[in-house]
Amino acid sequence: MTEIAGGGLLVIISAPSGAGKDTVIERLVKVLDDGVVYITATSRKPRPGEVHGTHYFFYEPDKFRSEIEAGNFLEWSMVHGDFKGVRRDALADTIRAHRVVIVKPEPQGMRKIKVLLPEATTIFIMPPSVAALRRRLELRGTESPEQLEIRMRNAEIEMAAAPEYDHVVTNHDGKIDETVAEIAAIIRVDARRPRRYEL
Repeated sequence: MTEIAGGGLLVIISAPSGAGKDTVIERLVKVLDDGVVYITATSRKPRPGEVHGTHYFFYEPDKFRSEIEAGNFLEWSMVHGDFKGVRRDALADTIRAHRVVIVKPEPQGMRKIKVLLPEATTIFIMPPSVAALRRRLELRGTESPEQLEIRMRNAEIEMAAAPEYDHVVTNHDGKIDETVAEIAAIIRVDARRPRRYEL
């Protein structure tokens, strides 16, 4: 266990699939001073255009299980049938090196990280409505009808967790710049307070 005092602000951002989380985060790191995204590990296959070590660390399921057994994950969970997790060592290195570090777990992952690192800031990105979320997922066209229904069911469970977060921000259709500005303002305020992490 390593203590980190005065490292970067850890920001946990969650959202249901299709709420625009990745697009918002992509823009956030461009407007924040020294903001980076922690690269999550996953056992799912890369989607077209995704690069190992840039979008995710892609592990085979057996490799992921052995890393869990070795105690290398701060948190991990099974999401849509695949493992996802945050490596303890990599997160510590990233927090030491940058002013703002964004991680993007599902609510179950947020709960685990917040218990271990209570000084993290948590933000939930909410879609304007369930109907809007379904429309976005259908337009994306990356899921089969069965996968779409699973994602919609999971989205309703995830949205029910929104009150557990420090901040809830709605990402309205066509208003992504406003969403990014609102989240950046929250992060800039929270980044001013001193913090200490045990990793």
